[in-house]
Amino acid sequence: MVDVLNTLPPEVKDFIEYKEWSIKNAEGIQMFMARKGKVLPTLCINEACLYESIIPTIDELYESLIAAAKTDEQKQILQKAFEHYEATY
Repeated sequence: MVDVLNTLPPEVKDFIEYKEWSIKNAEGIQMFMARKGKVLPTLCINEACLYESIIPTIDELYESLIAAAKTDEQKQILQKAFEHYEATY
């Protein structure tokens, strides 16, 4: 799951807060339960569990991040980064 996040360019990572919790400790279990996770791995965006037991493709991740962007500026940065990614690969 972490690998797909590591593929994002710096301008996108600048406004993404990424946290990884282990379900081997109380804090991780608490976060998993608070977000109503069902299976592992689970990737949440804005506290909504969007990918459970699957690792999203980079295309899926960009689409989800664009849909969840909190500002128009973030949407524009994400869209530009996604278009650059598509043109490159």
